[in-house]
Amino acid sequence: MFPTDETSDRGQILVIVGLLIAVIFVALALVLNAAIFAENLSTRETADSEKPSAYAANTGSTVADVYNRTNDNDIRTVADAESTFDGALRAWADSRSDTAAENGALFEADWTTHVGWRLEQDEDRSFTPADGDSKTEWTVADGVQNISAFELNVKRTKLYNGADTAAFYVFLSDGTDTWKVFVYRNGGGDIVVSADDPTTTPQCTRPTDRAVIDVRGGTVAGTNCTALNLPTSLDGELSIEFRNVQATGGPERVNGTYTLVVNGSDAVTTDANGHPKRFNASGKMPPTATAVVYAVRYDTRYQRKEVVHDVEGWHSPREEAYQPS
Repeated sequence: MFPTDETSDRGQILVIVGLLIAVIFVALALVLNAAIFAENLSTRETADSEKPSAYAANTGSTVADVYNRTNDNDIRTVADAESTFDGALRAWADSRSDTAAENGALFEADWTTHVGWRLEQDEDRSFTPADGDSKTEWTVADGVQNISAFELNVKRTKLYNGADTAAFYVFLSDGTDTWKVFVYRNGGGDIVVSADDPTTTPQCTRPTDRAVIDVRGGTVAGTNCTALNLPTSLDGELSIEFRNVQATGGPERVNGTYTLVVNGSDAVTTDANGHPKRFNASGKMPPTATAVVYAVRYDTRYQRKEVVHDVEGWHSPREEAYQPS
């Protein structure tokens, strides 16, 4: 039996419909694949653009973390402070560089480590050095580049009685200009702070048994003190001395605690092994000197294909009270 014309037409129609459906499915597949490819490309581009900022942010937080961990270790020499910080940060930078390379990127980090000293007396005693209880004056730090903290916590009953140049004072000098901060008690039972000349210059008085004198912050017992306004004439590396800490062969003229944090690896006199001479090592009887990482300047570079990200940063404890030009 031969097919009729009607049967043949139906078969041809079915073939054509099948071909059309196949073409439609192929077209849909191509459109879907194109959409998926575009989405993947967009995702990769977004990830590439986000990585530089992520690397930069991670650098700043890592520097801060290594900075804190280094300075919490009570390190005794400048060399140890620098090697501890640089070693830990270098290990991290190398690891980040390897990770970036695995993703076809480049990561580099460079930094400069500024080492200084934390000088502390955390128990009440005379302000004499560790190597000489009989001294009336001595150099606490020399070649100081910056100061981030400088506080004296003094007992009123141990201070010199009277507005006189024989009272205890802090002496600062840049080699040309000088500044003196006198601390004493008056007849009314107040702690008095004055600058340069206790008989004529501005004074700040506090009726208290003891007071924190924040030389860096310019306050006495938490209240602003104009006598502590650092002269603008001081410029350059500073020498910081304690004078009239006691009378020659007589009673002490200041007693209490203090904290001083300075930038300058050579700011404290050390022996051949790098240990401080006028201070005891950290962890021993006060006063003590601890080598610290004072500040870090860093520069990072991340590059992947056409994406380049350079970041410079500076990490320090806080804005310096004294920073020579």
